[in-house]
Parts: sequence; C-alpha cells; structure tokens
Amino acid sequence: MFTSGLPGGLKHSRSQFYKFYFFRTRRNNLRDSLMSPRLVQRRFPPAERFVVTHAPGCPSACNGGVVWVPRANVAASPNLSNSNSLSRIEKVGIRTEPEHPPAHLRYYSEQERKRQYRIALNFFNKKPERGVQLLTAWRFVDDSAESLANLLFGRRGLSKQMVGEYIATLHSTFHSCVLKYFIGQIDVRGLEVDMALRKAMQYFFLPKEAEKIDKIIQEFAQHYAKCNPKRTKRFRGGWDTIHMIAFAVIMLNTDLHSPNLKFIHNLRGQDKMRGEKEGVDIDRACLQGIYERVRAEEIRPGDDHVAQVARVDAAIVARDKPRLTETQRRLVCYCRLQQVLDPSRKQSVGSHERDVFLFNDMLVVAKAINRRRSSSHTSYTLKHWMPLLGATVIEFKRGCYEFGLTVTPPSPGGPPLHFNARNYDDRCRFVADVLESIRESCQMEEVRLELEMEKHTLRTDNQRDSGLPEIDGSDCLLPRNPANSATYGVGLVPTFRRLSFNSLDSGVVEETCDGNS
Repeated sequence: MFTSGLPGGLKHSRSQFYKFYFFRTRRNNLRDSLMSPRLVQRRFPPAERFVVTHAPGCPSACNGGVVWVPRANVAASPNLSNSNSLSRIEKVGIRTEPEHPPAHLRYYSEQERKRQYRIALNFFNKKPERGVQLLTAWRFVDDSAESLANLLFGRRGLSKQMVGEYIATLHSTFHSCVLKYFIGQIDVRGLEVDMALRKAMQYFFLPKEAEKIDKIIQEFAQHYAKCNPKRTKRFRGGWDTIHMIAFAVIMLNTDLHSPNLKFIHNLRGQDKMRGEKEGVDIDRACLQGIYERVRAEEIRPGDDHVAQVARVDAAIVARDKPRLTETQRRLVCYCRLQQVLDPSRKQSVGSHERDVFLFNDMLVVAKAINRRRSSSHTSYTLKHWMPLLGATVIEFKRGCYEFGLTVTPPSPGGPPLHFNARNYDDRCRFVADVLESIRESCQMEEVRLELEMEKHTLRTDNQRDSGLPEIDGSDCLLPRNPANSATYGVGLVPTFRRLSFNSLDSGVVEETCDGNS
C-alpha cells in the first residue's frame, strides 16, 4: 500500500489514510464556506421545529457532512514557542508529531466545524496570538507562515485592526514571514506609490506604534519595487526611497491641510539626504500628483465586520446603551418582529413592531424612529438587550400568534421577550440563528475558562519544584464531545458579561428541511 506521503501515525491502516486524504482535500473548500451567506431555501431542522433550546441534538441528527479531525497537539506548532498567551506551551517547548495516532479519532459535523472556526476567529479578534493557536490546534491552518498569511488575507470575519497588529509584531521571525507572504499577495503592478498604498490599506489597519508602521511600510516598499522595477528606477535609492515616500503619504493623509509646497519640499529634501545611491531626483510632477490624489480622496482602510457593527451602534440612541463596537463582535442577522407583551392577550396587527439585531453574543431590540423612504439613514431607540450566554429560545403557537417565539435571558436576568414573526420562514431562520449564536457563546466561554484554568495551573506549578515532568495540556483547546457541546448553558454562570458580532445575513446555520413554508 502507498503511504509514503502520510504521517507516521497514519501508516497503519488503509481506512485511516482515506479519512486523512478526505479531510485534507476538503479543508480548503470547507474553510472558504465557513462564513458563507445563508441560501434562501435553507430551513430550520424539522426535529427542532416546535421546541428549541440551547441544547444541541445528537451529531447524527445533523444534516451536514462529517469531517474527520485528529486531536491536535498545540505544543507541536513551531510558531507558538514565542507566545505568552498560553504559558504552558512555552514551558513544554516544541515537540514533533507523535509516532502513533491518538487513542480515539474525533468526528465533527460540518456545522460544528464552522462553529469552531468562528470561535477561533473571535479569539483572534480579541487576542490574535491566542486565536492563531486555536486555528492551528483545530487544523484550520498549517504550522507554516504561508498558510496563516493565506487565511489572514482578505478573510471575512477577521478584524482588520487585529490583522495589522499581528503582522506587524516586532522581533519575531515567524511574524515577519507572515507579513512577507501577506503583503506579497497584494497586486500593485503598474500603480503609483500612493495608489498601491491605498490598495494595500484595504486589507489591514495600520497599528498605532510608529515602529510597527515602519515595519509594514518597509515590506510594502520592497514588494512594490519587486513588482515595478521600471518605476523604481525613477527614484534615488530604489525601494528605500519608495519606503520614504510611502511613509510621507501616510503623514500627509493625516494632515490634509498641509501646504502643497511644504509637502513637496520636505520629500525632496529627504531624498537629497540619501543621495549616495545612483538614480534621479523624484519627479516634481509625480509628487504633485500624489498630493492632489490624497487631498481629493482620503486613504481609508477597508470595511470589516467591526465597521458594520459601528454603523448599527451609531444608529441606536439610548443613555444606557451597552458598548456594541468591539473587535470580536459581529452582526449575525437583522429582522423585524412584532413584540408580544402578553401571549395570552390579543394585540392589533402591526402594533409594537421592533427591529431585532442579533449579534454573536447578544440580542438587541430597538424601535425605529424617523423612518423615511427618501432617507437612507434610520435611527433607533433601544428597548431591550440581553447577553446570549446561558439564554434559551423556544417556539410557541397560541391564538393569533401563529409564529411566536420566546427568548429567555440567562438567570438571573430580566423577563423573557416574546415575539411573533410574519411567517414560518422568518421564524425558522431567526430561531436557528439565535440557537447557533447561543451555542457559539457557550462553547467559547468554555474554551476561555479552560485556558484560564491552564494558566492558573501553570502558576501553581511554577511555585513548586517537585521535579515531576510536565503534562501536555494542549487537549484543553479542543471542545468536549460535540454531542454534549450545547449543555454549556445549563447552570453556567459567567464570571462577567462578555460582549462579543459578520454580515447582515451570515448564515450561521447551514441546514435544510422539507417543511412547509
């Protein structure tokens, strides 16, 4: 049998080889679709049509395909040895893959793998180093810098601010390699320096530290010179001069009221100070064009899920409004429902209409004000909000409320919120999204608690010197049995409220059913 290309632990059986091959060939396609929009025909599973709580069903009831994932050993990742996010990894050091396969293979449905992916992105959007560790431990990326750069480049659901912070990490060879591969994917051929910089800024935010900014701009200048050798010859000093111009463009972008001649003379003066290298002076018309373009249009970073949440945050008006704009928060869906004050009493159709914003960790209920067809801007008054960690959702049908649903906040909390949807389709999709967001919040909290416990255990170990060998704690990064993964909300009391939101229709549930619409 041919097993020459397999890890040593997978050479024992032909069936394990085919499972390994199936996972490797599907991983890239699966990863690209993890944050894909929900299709119109997707429905809520029939098994959970009438009673839905935060407890998931058995994995066999899931409609998604089954993906085999071996248990990961985080300590085996070479790019993690310099991280201080998980101290135990530093203490254990770098290890190679075990010679024998794990004691048992882990099976996850496609929906559970998507949830893992979103959780890893949530951690990255708050603490990039920890998020990278989870992405590597859960086999969404390889241990190579190129694999990680491919995931970070233009990936939906990643905070561009945190991407910029991560690739600009100082004094790390691995992070420098990630930066090189990341910038290398930006096509800047045939563009002027300022236009190339404008295009590059669509994929990340510049950090606040000048040293980190300089590191990114230096790599950008080298990449630009490589892609545009003829244009580079026009500048004295080659890519070094391009580096200087790009940095000056950033400074100009922050001060649009600077006089034209001041900007040009400053650049020409800096260029003459580097006159040892062969070349020609910077063309005045080139500098003039850069200034005019930057003055006409500000160089702005591209939008991400944080910008989307910020727009929602700005539209909601309230004195006691919670802070919505967070790097780890994304908007899952938005819908319009009728709030039911008392399910036992009849309400007029159209009364108490509410706009409901579902985020990945909280639910916000608002009332629209100043809604005009001629205006694209709508303001909202905050009515209710609740965290999803420990919350429950059920469907009901009573009297005139044919498509009712109830969301109960975690205990202790406020009163439950009752709603009535316009049709069966709207209720199915909304309940499915709420249910999946609750599961995501609970599983993310469990991972966080396990990581905190690991750090606490390490502190205890550092205070004693027993001479006992260290125990690899990498398994703590993997979720428990998927069949029990949604029991996290039962009796779970968070130590504090963790507010953590992608597109208006992210499609966190990718299941279908043949129920009547």
